[in-house]
Amino acid sequence: MIRPAEHSDAEAVGALLATALDAKYRPTLGRHAAAALTNVLHEDLRTPAHGYWVAVRRGTIVGAAHLATAEDLPPTGVVQRLSQTVGWWRAIWALTALSILAHGPLADDEAYVGELVVAPNVRRQRVGATLMEHLDARATALGKSRLTLWVTDDNAPARALYTGLGFTECAQRNWHVGRLVFGSRGAVLMEKRLIPAGETPGP
Repeated sequence: MIRPAEHSDAEAVGALLATALDAKYRPTLGRHAAAALTNVLHEDLRTPAHGYWVAVRRGTIVGAAHLATAEDLPPTGVVQRLSQTVGWWRAIWALTALSILAHGPLADDEAYVGELVVAPNVRRQRVGATLMEHLDARATALGKSRLTLWVTDDNAPARALYTGLGFTECAQRNWHVGRLVFGSRGAVLMEKRLIPAGETPGP
């Protein structure tokens, strides 16, 4: 079942993000990554339009995703919330390093997948694909004409998943600092054109 994340899901989603995206959050937030992310989510999930969705199987959250649009308000107080767990210097360092992975301002016609994570024990069971299909439908319902995401260039399974769901690679970002921090040479921007409800694909 796919449903909007609730405030009570913060700890489960925070732990899942820290585990599934260890290469992203371990170098930036350290061994307290799960607690730090949970602290941020506790506040974010109080907002009705938070953009987080979870996949639930037999009562357990096994996947999560975040969908952002140009209309979304930027989160506030993130440094302070992170600092409560990892300290001020680590919080500032984390946000500075993570900015390397940031997409930048979104276009009016764009919906952006900021996070997609699946629990290790249910991978290759269509949990990620089902979440992405839901985000596709959600973005279409919001009137968006394209869905975008960044994926590190060495993440072959994720790139294959997105390609199979109709995404194409349209830009590449190479970095030097990112290689030192995240162990990856760069990232690939992928995009999927959305079909408005009631229309059919062209020839």
